[in-house]
Amino acid sequence: MREVVLRVPAHALDDVLDRILPLVPDGVRESAVPPSEVELRMRGPQLPSLASIARAVGTLPFRISEHAVSDDWQERRLAEYEADPIGGRLVVRPPWAPPPGSGLIDIVLEEGGAFGVGTHPTTRTCLELLLDLPPAGSFTDLGCGSGVLAILASRLGWWPVTALDVQAASVAAAQANAVRNAVEIQAGVCDLSRESALPAAGFAANVPAAVHLAIASSWRKGETPGAGLVSGFGPHQAAAVAEAYAASGLREGRRHVLHGWVVAELARA
Repeated sequence: MREVVLRVPAHALDDVLDRILPLVPDGVRESAVPPSEVELRMRGPQLPSLASIARAVGTLPFRISEHAVSDDWQERRLAEYEADPIGGRLVVRPPWAPPPGSGLIDIVLEEGGAFGVGTHPTTRTCLELLLDLPPAGSFTDLGCGSGVLAILASRLGWWPVTALDVQAASVAAAQANAVRNAVEIQAGVCDLSRESALPAAGFAANVPAAVHLAIASSWRKGETPGAGLVSGFGPHQAAAVAEAYAASGLREGRRHVLHGWVVAELARA
């Protein structure tokens, strides 16, 4: 199969797409390429010649190349895979991807399952921050999704590790992923907006703001966790979330804002 790669200035993207999309029946894949460029990849048996694409681009500056790719989508996916270590120490990968080099923590998650496979900004940031949080006993992953934070906590030496989610499918995914990664976690269904979660020495909570308020409220009259990572809400909700946890004895440290999402670091006051 043919693949054509076209690089154009980012500011000219819309103009270029208007010119070439009528020529490319199977569409294009876009990706940003620094500095200030966009890469357009086109595949398929009906691709026009390089000269035809170049004529369509016109006088705009561009670079174009062509090469052959496998007709087998599994082979193409494997050939295109490139590990992207989180914090320089952790790789989260699908089962079909090759393991990373030695010295990296390797977590394997099934694709297409529960939320939190390391690609969303909040999940990725929580994973990176958890790498630098010294293990101090028990750990709870509230709103666990795929269970990746619980799995990493277990790998880092937190014990025991609990994973809770309101969705039974997420709990099942977390349990399956724990087995896949040879770690032991206790996973269960819990509606954190209505039920109290027992505080652990460390915790992560990637849930909506309203659920954070409920979690913080449930801890006001009991033991307070030692440290936590909270996310799943926007900047306009951050103050209310921080205030709620402060009332339960947790002070906000650094606050990270990524693509409209907040990840905040908490520690016992």
